[in-house]
Amino acid sequence: MQPKTRKLILTSIAAIFVIAAAVVYWQWNKPHKNVEDADAIEINAVDLYRIFTSDSAKARLLYVDKVLKVTGEIDKISFNQQAQQVILLKTGIDAAYINCTMEKKNNGCKSGEKIAIKAICSGYISGDADMGLPGDVFLIRGY
Repeated sequence: MQPKTRKLILTSIAAIFVIAAAVVYWQWNKPHKNVEDADAIEINAVDLYRIFTSDSAKARLLYVDKVLKVTGEIDKISFNQQAQQVILLKTGIDAAYINCTMEKKNNGCKSGEKIAIKAICSGYISGDADMGLPGDVFLIRGY
């Protein structure tokens, strides 16, 4: 191999490495979306669940990684292993929920109450059809 060719290959590899490192650094340090102050797409829990179960491709394009303001009735309130409050909104289907992990604890809410939650939609995870378990739509960083 010619010395010039070898030098060109090594320089190209070094440049690719530097660019890749810069992209990783930028992604790692990218600021989080400010959910509380962000503009949100407004939808109710029943409609959000229905679109994910009827046309998941369209729902992913419209809602995943977007800030939503979801209104609905609280079914259950619990806490996950990280001690974050999780609010389950009714969808009109037994055992199917809009599963909202809250950024801050909302002490004023109770089962049966209507609520509006602003959060980032992370998608739909289907249940087990053989066992008759429906899936849930997941929201994170809720307010």
